[in-house]
Amino acid sequence: MSSPRVGIFVATMTGTAEMCAEEVQAALEQAGLSPHSQLMDGLDAGALTPFDFVVIISSTYGHGDIPDNGQALFESVEAAQSLGGTRYAVFGLGDRTYAATFCEAGQKWDTLLAEKGASRFAPLVQHDASSGTLAEDIAGAWAVEWAAQLKQAA
Repeated sequence: MSSPRVGIFVATMTGTAEMCAEEVQAALEQAGLSPHSQLMDGLDAGALTPFDFVVIISSTYGHGDIPDNGQALFESVEAAQSLGGTRYAVFGLGDRTYAATFCEAGQKWDTLLAEKGASRFAPLVQHDASSGTLAEDIAGAWAVEWAAQLKQAA
């Protein structure tokens, strides 16, 4: 059986989401997978199609916005006909002190992917920057929870 293709896509303003992606990638590699991680800069919905599993890691900025480098991909996915057959997971970053928009970008990704027919393979996680925990530690632990299942699922 071949190893499933896992793509990690990162939308970030300050680099924290990128650190989370590094931890997710490390957890997946530890489980024997070979994930491909990349920033969303300049990507369109076609970038998701080569992968059996898509992991979105996105911070939230402004008034619940997708980071600048992820907006084009988000809009391209919005315009796509269907993502049926795509399996995904979302790790959102936010800060509860901004209660009205807490992790809104991650929620937007999760909702959009589901609306386009993709199916979630791991629970949506919303990390709170004011919680006293490091987002990258939580992201790595989250990936450990489901990494072994991915290896068997494809």
